[in-house]
Amino acid sequence: MTVNRTRYHHGHGDGTEFKSSTELEPIKRELLEALDRQAATNEIFQVISKSPSNTQPVFDAIVHSGSKLFPGAAISVALTEDDKVVAAAVADEDPVRAELWRQRFPIPVSCEYMHGVAILEGREIDFPDVANAPNKESAGAKNFLASGYCAVTMMLMLLDDRAIGVISVVRLGPGPLSDQQLALLRAFAAQAVIAIENTRMVNELRSTISVLENVSNQLSKYISPQLYTSIIKGEQDATIESKRKKLTIFFSDIVDLTEITDQLESEELTELLNEYLTEMSFIAEQYGATFDKFIGDAIMCYFGDPESKGIVNDVEACVRMALAMQKRLHHLESSWQEKGLIDRPFKPRTGIKTGYCTVGNFGSQARMDQTIIGREVNLAARLGSHADSGGILLTAETYSIVKDWLLAEEQDAISMKGFSKPIRTFRVIGTFKNLGGNKNYFHHIDEGVKIFIKGDLAHKQRTKEALKRALAKLEKLNTNL
Repeated sequence: MTVNRTRYHHGHGDGTEFKSSTELEPIKRELLEALDRQAATNEIFQVISKSPSNTQPVFDAIVHSGSKLFPGAAISVALTEDDKVVAAAVADEDPVRAELWRQRFPIPVSCEYMHGVAILEGREIDFPDVANAPNKESAGAKNFLASGYCAVTMMLMLLDDRAIGVISVVRLGPGPLSDQQLALLRAFAAQAVIAIENTRMVNELRSTISVLENVSNQLSKYISPQLYTSIIKGEQDATIESKRKKLTIFFSDIVDLTEITDQLESEELTELLNEYLTEMSFIAEQYGATFDKFIGDAIMCYFGDPESKGIVNDVEACVRMALAMQKRLHHLESSWQEKGLIDRPFKPRTGIKTGYCTVGNFGSQARMDQTIIGREVNLAARLGSHADSGGILLTAETYSIVKDWLLAEEQDAISMKGFSKPIRTFRVIGTFKNLGGNKNYFHHIDEGVKIFIKGDLAHKQRTKEALKRALAKLEKLNTNL
């Protein structure tokens, strides 16, 4: 008896049977092919995710995968460019054939060429045998046959129903592609479109971000860093509103600028003023000032809004900023004199006032400005006009906060229009720390004791006698207690 081994089945006895290994081969092969197709599409999606702003790696991955899944065939990604079709990527297991295929591009978008037919008629093309194709006499068909290709399949790449390219598989032998292969080509075409659209959106987004960054950088030069940061963080609304806050206001302008202006050309004056205002702005930013405005050569800024470190810290920062500006301007002045730009002092007068102001947005719904208003603001500006050339003038409240580390002399009270009482003011001399080497000042702080002596310390004997009298009074006071 002859046994047909290829059709022999083992059964369980319950009606179920196993297929032989020979019968399982087609299923196994089909499963492996499906896994290969899935792996190829997954690989391309990974390339898309890694190359959001560049389509070329995606096109290269498509033709690379296609050359493995369609052995003996050339696969290409071609894109429309004006009235031509250009090759974006080509692959073949034979590099020579791949290069020959690439050299046929660009080709016209014309019905004389199969790429043109697919694009102009908006349809897929699948010719299992080009020799029997309806347009076999066309230039495109003759090129295929002359190159040794017998079969061609083309899938459109559509974006918003518009053909933007074609994915082609040309084969050396005649014969159709399977449904699974056609589906794979359609998936490749869809992935190519996704890559193109992703790239377009990413590049548009980057362009938009670049424009916004440029605009943002430009705007940051017109408003204070604190206000700019508040706007960027969404903490500041462009609405007309205001509030009352206790601020420390700084105002300075240059003494006798008109006389300096007369000896400079306008370009030189512009350069000098811009350098001065730039350097002062840097210092103001370092100390956390909110810049209000430039008024010609005048500078107005304040501490306490939109951020405040407390009244004491705000006042201290403002005064230390003014001292730092004095020091920096001294170096600038020397440099300008060496260059021959100025032959006279370039000195600012500075006024500093602490008090309640109205701060907020003022103007119209279409155009507004963030600033501070109130009598304290006016006083700070007018205070500066009473300061010495190159000097700093503080009001009594401001000085009371910094008197532990700052030496200042009280000046004659100033009567100002609009203020019922004369304004007590103090002229800044310097910090106690920096006055240590000045023979006219002596300062000593110990636990619970602060000693300050002003005068010509060359008369040491007189100073000693004064200290002895003070000590005697202190001892007498302790005896009486």
